[in-house]
Amino acid sequence: MVAAVEASDVRELELRTPGLRIMLRRSGPLPVDAVPLAPAAADDLPAVRSPLTGIWYDAPAPGAPPYVRVGDTIDVGFVIGLVETMKVFNEVTSDLAGVVRQIFVRRGELVMTNAPLLTLEPVAELPSDGGLSDGGLL
Repeated sequence: MVAAVEASDVRELELRTPGLRIMLRRSGPLPVDAVPLAPAAADDLPAVRSPLTGIWYDAPAPGAPPYVRVGDTIDVGFVIGLVETMKVFNEVTSDLAGVVRQIFVRRGELVMTNAPLLTLEPVAELPSDGGLSDGGLL
C-alpha cells in the first residue's frame, strides 16, 4: 500500500476496519520521480487524458467487450472506459473525435489525473458540398 501511495499523487490515505486504522500522509511537494511522465504519443497524435486518479476499466463488466479497440472510430462524448475512485465508477468520455491508434492503459491499472489513455488520429472531414468540387454536377 505504501508503494502505491508513493507512486501516486495521493496526499493522504486512511483505511479503517474494526480494530484497525491505517493513515498515510504526505507533506511538502511531491518528489520529481513521483510525478508520472506521459508515454510518448505515436506520431504526436492528440491524446485523450484521464480526468481523475483511480483504477482503469476498459469494459462495463467482467467478460464484456472493451468500450474501444485500436482501429475504432469514435466521436466526442463517446464512453472509452471507467475510472474507479473511492468505490465509484466514473465514465470517461472522449473530448476528441478520430480513429483510435494506441491505447496506453490496461484493465485494473492505476491511472493518474491527466495521464494519456489513448491517442486518436483525427478523421478528415468532407467538404461542405459532400465531396463534389464541381458544384454538385456529375
